[in-house]
Amino acid sequence: MDKWEKYRIFVGERADYYIEKFKKFEETGGAVSWNWAAFIFGVVWMFYRKMNLYGIVIFTALIALGFFIAVLSPGNKLLAFGLQLWVWFGFGAFGNYLYYTFVKNKVSQIENSFPDEKTQKIILAKSGGTSISSAVLFVMAVFLVQMLLYYQK
Repeated sequence: MDKWEKYRIFVGERADYYIEKFKKFEETGGAVSWNWAAFIFGVVWMFYRKMNLYGIVIFTALIALGFFIAVLSPGNKLLAFGLQLWVWFGFGAFGNYLYYTFVKNKVSQIENSFPDEKTQKIILAKSGGTSISSAVLFVMAVFLVQMLLYYQK
């Protein structure tokens, strides 16, 4: 089983789309390609694609950056909007590459932990793919935190 077959098993849904992007990254050495889902949904897309740790880290960094901007330049809506725009385009332009590095690392970890190909297939399919429940739980958690912060005023 070659690496592309392993990537395909791990990615699951829309594997053809992602494998095409991954091959281009390796051929060209580039990191930019457009992903509408990553552009529109951002961190939620990361949780949907099971990049939970990436999602938590980026979400935390965005909150910290938001607080920094609020303290540094309170009420500057143009700066806040500029940041949001930059983040949206960043997800859209680099989401596929971020996912590629995630898939490459996870597949490598699974290969090193499970030398048997039959076991690898099972673990790849189980570890990869998508998770609508992770995405929904993330959205619900953000909503709950926002509600708690709002009602504490």
